[in-house]
Amino acid sequence: MAVRDFIKKGMIEGETETLERGNCIFRKGDQASFLYLVTQGSVALAGYTTGIDEQVVAPPDFLLGITDLLHETYSFTAYTLEHTELIRIERDAVQKALQENPMLRLYLLKMMSWEASLTKTIYE
Repeated sequence: MAVRDFIKKGMIEGETETLERGNCIFRKGDQASFLYLVTQGSVALAGYTTGIDEQVVAPPDFLLGITDLLHETYSFTAYTLEHTELIRIERDAVQKALQENPMLRLYLLKMMSWEASLTKTIYE
């Protein structure tokens, strides 16, 4: 089961957002209040840990900000590379759902691991 399924079943609330190419979703150092599920389009991540301006294109159903779920601020900047559709999810809602659903916990741990290894690799 993916995050989109949890949203469809009403277990997590999300708000649809559409952004055009070049829009910033969040910046490194901004308050990490939301996670963003990319449902269509592509997103670049920059300055994840090293400050180097590199890009990783997030595939559809990629959950932006998951690695910062336990942090106060975002550790990278995310911006759109094309017309992109997102679902904005409050961080507090995800943390609450994690306590209630072990399947969601497992899925998000997998996403955190995948995102962390992917972004680390591009900077090496």
